[in-house]
Amino acid sequence: MSSTPPANEQPPNGLIDTIQSLIVAFVLAMTFRGYVVEGFVIPTGSMAPTLLGEHWLVESTQTSTEVAVGLDDASRARPDPGRLEDHSLGRGQPLDARGVMKRRLGDRILVCKYVWPFFQPDRFDVAVFKNPTLPDGPSGNYIKRVIGLPGETLWLVDGDVFTKADGETEFIIQRKPEHVQRVVWQEVWNSNSVPVAPEKRSRRWSGPPWKATPASDWSMDARGTMTTLGGEPTTLVWDTKRYPLDDWTDYNMLSPIGQRNLQPVRDLRVAATITPESSGLVSSLELTADSHVFQFRIDGDTARVSMWPVGDTGAVETASATIEPLPVDRASAVVLQRVDQRMSIRINDREVVSLDWNWTPMERLANATGHHGQDVSVATVLGPAARTAMASLVWSFDGAPVSLTSMSLDRDLHYRRGLLHARSMKNPPKPGNEALVQPGTPGYGTHPDKLAVLGAGEYFVLGDNSARSLDSRLWGAPSPLVDEQINPRPFVVDRRLLIGKAWLVYYPAPHTLKQGGMGLIPDFGRFRFIR
Repeated sequence: MSSTPPANEQPPNGLIDTIQSLIVAFVLAMTFRGYVVEGFVIPTGSMAPTLLGEHWLVESTQTSTEVAVGLDDASRARPDPGRLEDHSLGRGQPLDARGVMKRRLGDRILVCKYVWPFFQPDRFDVAVFKNPTLPDGPSGNYIKRVIGLPGETLWLVDGDVFTKADGETEFIIQRKPEHVQRVVWQEVWNSNSVPVAPEKRSRRWSGPPWKATPASDWSMDARGTMTTLGGEPTTLVWDTKRYPLDDWTDYNMLSPIGQRNLQPVRDLRVAATITPESSGLVSSLELTADSHVFQFRIDGDTARVSMWPVGDTGAVETASATIEPLPVDRASAVVLQRVDQRMSIRINDREVVSLDWNWTPMERLANATGHHGQDVSVATVLGPAARTAMASLVWSFDGAPVSLTSMSLDRDLHYRRGLLHARSMKNPPKPGNEALVQPGTPGYGTHPDKLAVLGAGEYFVLGDNSARSLDSRLWGAPSPLVDEQINPRPFVVDRRLLIGKAWLVYYPAPHTLKQGGMGLIPDFGRFRFIR
């Protein structure tokens, strides 16, 4: 007779095998979590809009555009719609009273653990680490972008990053890799944001920010397409009054801190889909900033980028390339950008020409403020006189009628200087560091008398939302625990505090099931790798 148990009975050791399997699975899961990948939730908006903390999702009923607006202590209750702006229609335009507001939780992300020495941070990586000023508790884990690496001296100048290696004498600008630059552009305007009923707005919409000269030479349809009415010379001028070119962001709309001391941003990207209606089109965009004119020109089979000091066309630097002329009656996606001391033209997602320049930090400040010459002093370029002018944009067309669709203008990240505040510094300074962490003095790495000098195993980190980020510029002294056991130096992140590189948004800020609710359904359209 067979000894095989009936099919509906478990072998005597079945329960034990199940328990053993669960234990093994649990151990493997904990090992994986501890050494390979771990999940985190984004609590605040210091990395917005790259990563979102808890926020309001605000939708305009006039344009159907949605923007994330960060929560702060004053906006955790449902905000008054009167405080919200429909920025897609211009600065100061109030959100339609019927605009929809939905409260959302922060993004949930996966973090790949650092495995030394095989896997460690690169510049511009987004990293998770223990906050050196408060490593324990609910705010112990921070997420920022790695900007400075061990052994470097770093200086934040006019929003950009300059570094020099140990033993070097000259600072060089650190340009973001293309895959990072693509995702950190922040929208200023998009031609798809056209109101459906401008006559019903409390402040009547007065058209796109590109103002035509002469106005009679241009028309615009309900979809935001701009078309010249002939092939005569005509220009579009950017309206900086309604759409200032500064570091304002929708996410900081309800934050008094984020609205103060807005900084002009001159690293810009202008894009449009261009359709010539006949051959012979000449397109020339001139961006005036930093005491220079930066020209992007497409003329038949030539693409050219040039720069020269304002009023001195004899000192031109230029680069050109031969291209296929923009085809007649066919759309071509054109991108003109100036960023990190580099200008370029891209056509149909292919870079056709570029020009780099290498101003030193002092040259950059002198050009930004207009204070030139041998007597440019630190007090002049960083004191009250350090007022940088806003950029201006003039886009001219000649030789052929043309239609412009999918127009947009974006700005780059802009790392603010910032001043130290007693309220942001949680720990008393160690003897000898009192001057370095003195309230009212410039942030670390933002002044030539306060350069960020990084030792072995030390990193400098910044948030993408610079106006609302507590980071290596402003931390001050580390906590007593970090001071005694890891690293006593203020402002820096020791490598032993690093957890890993932010890799994937696996559970984007969830949808709400009902207006005013929290919701648990992720925004599937925003699953993405973190750059």
